[in-house]
Amino acid sequence: MTPEHISSNVALLGYAFAALLYLVGVGKTRRTNGTGNVALAVFTAATLAASYTVISQLQSAQPTMLSGLLLAVAISWLAILGHIKFKLRLIGAFVAPLATLIVLMQFFVTPGHPIATDGTGSSLLLTLHVSMAILGQAFAILACAVSVFYLWQQNLLKKKLLSQLPQNLPAIDRIDKLLRLCLWTGYVFITLGLLSGAIYTQLYAPPSSWMLSAKVVWATVVWLWYLATLLAQNIFNRPSKRIAQMCLAGFLLMALSYFGMGFFLTGGP
Repeated sequence: MTPEHISSNVALLGYAFAALLYLVGVGKTRRTNGTGNVALAVFTAATLAASYTVISQLQSAQPTMLSGLLLAVAISWLAILGHIKFKLRLIGAFVAPLATLIVLMQFFVTPGHPIATDGTGSSLLLTLHVSMAILGQAFAILACAVSVFYLWQQNLLKKKLLSQLPQNLPAIDRIDKLLRLCLWTGYVFITLGLLSGAIYTQLYAPPSSWMLSAKVVWATVVWLWYLATLLAQNIFNRPSKRIAQMCLAGFLLMALSYFGMGFFLTGGP
């Protein structure tokens, strides 16, 4: 593994971890926001690693092949400047996920110099990718189901139709906690799935049909849905009812995109 492989992988993992930390810590007060400070440190380290990758590959790669990394580096340094000079703490919560998405697409579209060998390590990485992606999508389905129960119970309580509530249905606050748990767990799993798939593509360069296949696009759509929902919950402080509605709407869009991709890839029925 070359230094460029290491630095680019560190950049991708750092951006993804910083995005998670920003989502967790952005709602805390300035005095107790230790998570936000760690997020900024991780984000800065990822940006340094991405900058090293760009500088080291400028002589050997075409500028178009580095366009994604160049864009990620540019917006990241601007975000760091905005955080330090103008105290824009929220900016990292948007730029870190965006930089993660840009580097992911860079990895899938234009893999770097692959490693010649393809042994147990590549097989384990591919297995991890498939397992994490499936679990992330499974939690998206579970979040949709929990949202149905939440909205149903919330509607009955609002209309004071307590007699229609099933006896074995959990309290609405417990359903709310379960919904949040599904969202966070699914986001972590689908992120790990995308990261492992991107690193696999970068290191072992599978056939071109794998690089940006329908499965990769689908997993990216699911990841963006999780991200938008968590941003609405943690940054914009949307109520649980709106989060549940976003889960239903997002799942419907994901289902349509999944079947739509299958239709176009097969050329229709």
